[in-house]
Amino acid sequence: MLDNIKTGQKIAVLRKSRGLTQEELAYRLNVSPQAVSKWENGRAMPELSLLVELAEILHSTIDAILFPDNVSPAANANFEHILLPYAPIADFSGRTWPRSMAYPAMLQAVKLFMGLEEHRDPMGRQLNGDTEYVLQSAVTSICFGYSWGADDALETGLSVYGLTGKLCRGTECLEEDFIRMAVENILSGYPVIILPREYSDMILATGFSHQGRVLKGLPFLDGDDEKNSVMSFQQLKSVPGWYAKTPDMLLIKPGPKPDTLPEKCREALKKGLALLQNERSVSDEPLAGYGSVIYDNWCQELEKEGNQDRVDMACLSPHIFIHYEGKLCIKQFLELCMRLIEGLDYRPITTAISKYEEIVSMCEKFLGSLKPPETAGEANEKRKILIAILQRSKELEMDALKEISSVIL
Repeated sequence: MLDNIKTGQKIAVLRKSRGLTQEELAYRLNVSPQAVSKWENGRAMPELSLLVELAEILHSTIDAILFPDNVSPAANANFEHILLPYAPIADFSGRTWPRSMAYPAMLQAVKLFMGLEEHRDPMGRQLNGDTEYVLQSAVTSICFGYSWGADDALETGLSVYGLTGKLCRGTECLEEDFIRMAVENILSGYPVIILPREYSDMILATGFSHQGRVLKGLPFLDGDDEKNSVMSFQQLKSVPGWYAKTPDMLLIKPGPKPDTLPEKCREALKKGLALLQNERSVSDEPLAGYGSVIYDNWCQELEKEGNQDRVDMACLSPHIFIHYEGKLCIKQFLELCMRLIEGLDYRPITTAISKYEEIVSMCEKFLGSLKPPETAGEANEKRKILIAILQRSKELEMDALKEISSVIL
């Protein structure tokens, strides 16, 4: 009698004995790596037409593969368990830049992986555009500030999809328990998110090997537009020793029924409005935090650099890129609110959008002529231009916030 599990284990043992990866075996058989993964996980059997070639590649026989005797894998066997997306995903169709915020990109990937995107192409594949990235940049409040977002940003973003996240800190768990929790969560059908304590890749892990000591997933990194644009779960990266630096880990699990999208948008707009109206520093770092205070702090820091006749412009990058993408996402989020929130007075929102369009336009023009200054004089001229842009941006944003306040509060 055929036993999918035993056959899958036998294929995995034979493959590893030949020194082949799942991808290499899949290439030689002209099938997808997911197909090989399904065989080895016992979720499917190889098609009859492939069995002869499979047996030849693995230096075995068809009978030995289909009717293995006493399969007892060694304790250290490198079995892979890879979760496949719950629904097919079309190729990325949005913009690859600007996409510098890792949290919104990762949350977008979670939605796609869980098969929750309703927009589909004629082949039934989920369409992966920019709308979700814009929505999550606002729901998590990241686009409203100049910091990395609130501590509960990921949990807040997951709630939009009816999911929740249980935070586990590596510093509070034994290594084996930490690894076990990741494995159990993936085996239950849900990914995990690995959050390093230093500036390095965050991982959305949807699989593992080596009993969980190697995770398989997609990396995301603040400031890396290209990395944050990859949503292909056929391009999983291997992350060995992921637990070594005691990162935090978010276990994704089913959550309560989410609020409607219009409700989420209205809530995010109210919260964003309050953050943008902040006039006090909330951080020891002058260019971190939220609100109009950033404009004044930024101008002061640029003036300090100018008084020192510095050639390098420490207050230029990455701050100008964060500023530009944040204001662009706010503009796009306001446009999204106009489509989703019924009864919203369009006139003030349209006016606010026009203010943000001017801010974005000024930033794009400045970024288009951006190149490192060669002298202190050139640097100071650039600082003067940027200060003028910031001062005008503050005026425009304050006007925009007045318009938004008239319909939201």
